[in-house]
Amino acid sequence: MKLRAPSIITLLLLFTLATAFAVETPRIVPRVQEVPKSEREVFASIKHFFTDSTLSNFQLVSADEHTHTIVAKQTALDDLTWSNWAFCETGPVQMIYKLEDGTAVVTVKLDKATPHSTLASVSADFQGRYALGGNQNTVACKSKFALEDQILAAAGAAPGK
Repeated sequence: MKLRAPSIITLLLLFTLATAFAVETPRIVPRVQEVPKSEREVFASIKHFFTDSTLSNFQLVSADEHTHTIVAKQTALDDLTWSNWAFCETGPVQMIYKLEDGTAVVTVKLDKATPHSTLASVSADFQGRYALGGNQNTVACKSKFALEDQILAAAGAAPGK
């Protein structure tokens, strides 16, 4: 039996089908870093960050000490903060719309790494509301990871990791 090399048409067809079924990268990607403190200390630091109005404008949604999970939300984000934290992909028509309101929902999950360190996972879900005249459009946006890095720093993580 003689084997022959695949034709260029077969290769192009396979390439086209492969890209058609390619998986899109997720919109919400957690930032994970080890913090050289116990889970209890990191939990308290992050909870304090979200509840102290001098540190952030977040509202604490939930803080579960048993699962070591904290959820916080911030609305009415200004344009500068929004542009530092998130990027929104819009269609060609919506590109002329103006950001009316932005919402960030942050979830922090802590796990024990070693007896004296904690693995902190921070993910942010951004939603932008854009408007032009009477038309409004809510867009799911992607993080630039500045907010997650800020929260990790508040927890005691080393900067730049």
